[in-house]
Amino acid sequence: MSSVYFLSYIIKEFKAQYSPVTRLKELMYKAGVREVVEEGDVVAVKTHFGSQGGFRIVRPIFLGKVVEVVKELGGKPFVTDTCRPPALDYLEIANIEGINHLSVGAPVLIADGLRGNDYRLVKVNGEIIKEVEVASAIYEADAMIVVSHVKGHRMAGFGGALKNLAMGCTAKPGKRRVHDVLGGEPPVWREEKCTRCGACVAACDHKAIYFKNGKIVVDEEKCVKCYRCVWVCPNRALVWNRRGVERFLKAIAEAAAAVISTFKQGKILYLNFVCDVTVACDCTPWSTNPLIPDIGILTSRDVVAVEKASLDLINETQGIPGQTLPGRIDVLPAKVNKFLEVHGIDPYIQVYHAEKLGLGKLDYKIIEI
Repeated sequence: MSSVYFLSYIIKEFKAQYSPVTRLKELMYKAGVREVVEEGDVVAVKTHFGSQGGFRIVRPIFLGKVVEVVKELGGKPFVTDTCRPPALDYLEIANIEGINHLSVGAPVLIADGLRGNDYRLVKVNGEIIKEVEVASAIYEADAMIVVSHVKGHRMAGFGGALKNLAMGCTAKPGKRRVHDVLGGEPPVWREEKCTRCGACVAACDHKAIYFKNGKIVVDEEKCVKCYRCVWVCPNRALVWNRRGVERFLKAIAEAAAAVISTFKQGKILYLNFVCDVTVACDCTPWSTNPLIPDIGILTSRDVVAVEKASLDLINETQGIPGQTLPGRIDVLPAKVNKFLEVHGIDPYIQVYHAEKLGLGKLDYKIIEI
């Protein structure tokens, strides 16, 4: 049984010493960060930089505390993510979100290079994929702290540490490789529903969708099948094929396994922020209100255990009324699989497959600090 350490967002007393910001370092030390980070290690602090218009990412003040711990242990940290828009544009987004060298106390860089093509090809004995392109800066790091905002996801059910590894630590060709198992089809345009508002064109970080003679055109060479355009379309004029969803969830776990394999055993610590639990991922150019009250921060050296504990706590919690997708369920009650209810996709599939791959244990015990 794996240990998952828990820091509640409900503070014991109204004093600074009980703030989650203050106590995050204590949480990390309890979880064994001393065994993860050694003197002289180059340490990737992997997070998500967010998107222009979105704001529910892990706040820079927490990233700064993670960096402080790495430095205390003699490590050399850098805060990182991989390309969605080109690197320079994405670094500007990170700066707008407040993530920069001044705020976090470490260099902020894009792990897969200027255009998302700097990677090392890593083999994986997966059911769905056999190799994946791991971002070079992740591959070359000695240790990693994976800082994940747990939230819903239209195609994966939810995004936590596994998705942060599988998509956030792979280069653009790796992202495409995993997304392609959804069916390998670009979005389908339904002309009769389209008002030519241009929301899809503006939302595409890959410049894969554009108007030509009043019609929407999708460039299949550039399209990575992220379906962000489908998300933002106000008229449902773009649709995607869900037939490969289970394969996609398994491919996420397998890509995560490839990333993990590039580190020595025990050199990764996972921090799951179970707060601001929104419907959609942090890639969207907007943020919804949370589905549930904030729970806290979970950490473990076992990715399967920390993911399952995060989902279990979310599902045990009573939802906040009126915070789901427009026109959908008003409130999600306690003791239901919330992301399955919202998206029709069981998020546990990726967790169970990760356990099958030997990435960790489903059985866990929560230790509250």
